[in-house]
Amino acid sequence: MTFSYPAVLLKLLEWPNTSSYYQTKLVQPQRHEYETIDYLLICWHFFLSACGSDASQGDAIDANNGMTGDSDAASPVEPGWPQEPLACGDWAEGSQEDDDGATRDFYNRAANLAWRNLGGDWADVNGDEQGVAAYALTTISDDNTPQWQSWDISSLVQGWHDATWPNKGLLVRTPGGTYEFASREHAEQGFRPELVVETASGTQSIPALRDVGMKLSTFQGYGDSDTMRVTGTGDNVILSFDLSSFSGENITKATLRLYKLQDFGGGDNEVGVYRLTHGLERADSGPTWGIAAAFPDDENIEQHTSVLLSSDFESGNWSEAWSSGEENEHFQRVGASEENGFVPHLGQAMRDRFPAGDNYGGSLIYKYQDKTGAEPDEAFFRYYLRFGDNWQPTFGGKLPGVSGTYGRAGWGGRKVDGTDGWSARGSYGQTVPAGNPLGNSVPIGNYVYHADMAGDYGDIDSWQQGCAGILEKGRWYSVETQVKLNTPGMNDGVIRGWVDGRLAYERSDWRFRDVDTLKVEQIWMNFYHGGTATPDQEISVYIDNVVIASEYIGPMKSR
Repeated sequence: MTFSYPAVLLKLLEWPNTSSYYQTKLVQPQRHEYETIDYLLICWHFFLSACGSDASQGDAIDANNGMTGDSDAASPVEPGWPQEPLACGDWAEGSQEDDDGATRDFYNRAANLAWRNLGGDWADVNGDEQGVAAYALTTISDDNTPQWQSWDISSLVQGWHDATWPNKGLLVRTPGGTYEFASREHAEQGFRPELVVETASGTQSIPALRDVGMKLSTFQGYGDSDTMRVTGTGDNVILSFDLSSFSGENITKATLRLYKLQDFGGGDNEVGVYRLTHGLERADSGPTWGIAAAFPDDENIEQHTSVLLSSDFESGNWSEAWSSGEENEHFQRVGASEENGFVPHLGQAMRDRFPAGDNYGGSLIYKYQDKTGAEPDEAFFRYYLRFGDNWQPTFGGKLPGVSGTYGRAGWGGRKVDGTDGWSARGSYGQTVPAGNPLGNSVPIGNYVYHADMAGDYGDIDSWQQGCAGILEKGRWYSVETQVKLNTPGMNDGVIRGWVDGRLAYERSDWRFRDVDTLKVEQIWMNFYHGGTATPDQEISVYIDNVVIASEYIGPMKSR
């Protein structure tokens, strides 16, 4: 990389005085709720900005692969930048009543986080996904004798302890027979699972933090059952143990102990232990910047040639930029005086209010034909989203998205056939319950009417790359969607989703249309509860800084 000192100085002059910038960050951290940025890092940021490529072009994304050519995309997370949830790698135990934990299909059902493989994702001792070489094997006999069974899993536990791999827990499985073990909820405390850990300071037995027996024959969860089974037909057991008490110590040996209550099927069978690998194993990273990076706080972003709309709800005539939508009992501008856990993003924001017993939360529409005179085959739109403290829906619902319904099909049970319409709105699930590793968060995704749909209603597809698509209440997020329509009749349509600039969803095999007369008709900023279910109390969500463009926008940078 080459640069000149005059270029650096000129770049510094373009930015606000660094001292006042630093003071602003100290005095007004609520603007983006990021931590204070060290003064030297700020100066370094200015330095890099001066040495980089032309800022007026932003760091444009390659719409073909979702990645930028800029090194920011692969850089470590910036100080103060919002993190993905720390509990992203944790599976949930859940309960039978709420059915919200680990099942054959999900490692966290309440958060809509699915296994890649039915019955669990694991690696064997060689690192092979779904491999057969266990970390430890124990032969268990069908002798109808309740007794302890043990596995030497020292290498697995040592790998967790020294961070060779993340401690996501272990999976127990067998190729034959049926063995029932006591779980950590068993009435007889002396029968509960344990990990016996040996160090230089002695031997300690620690109980299971969570355990679940997953039955392949049902989607039901059994996290609070007092027993759990492994079977040759695919019923597996998962457990996790907290090793934090051994920080700074050298673990010399670790033994898993499970109490066998019953056995069935006859003969002897080997039962193995494997390492859980669910979720996306990636380090948290900073955002992928787009065109918004060149316009701090989105100021003047509408001047970029790719931007079609920029709406920050600051002006009283904000609705003029939209094809339809105005303030009403559901849709109102609010500021700093708003309660409900609200903190302004930048000045005014729009509140979408669902009264108790009402499905509708508000809607804004941007029609391309009305505003530009043509309808494209591809769209990007980004908005900032914040769920209020009172956000407790009784059912999932719809978030903003892209559509081409033309008043004919693609919403409300109006099934599409490839010639009459389509839609790709966002979706949200019910708030994850307390006690779950991701408790009090809201999973988001897509709600899509497409030409391959089987039922009359749209298909839900959760944003599951990492946990970027799991949103905490009371925090602003940059949410962006790209929709690229398919070649008519082919399954090459694209939907991508980013949260705070992290790719949270990507799929490129959608078939929205079979005719080229279906286009991107509109951006549909719609909020809806249900289905037909309604909230049993008033709930509110907030939006701000909406940008519609023909290329990747990305999250904003603050001054």
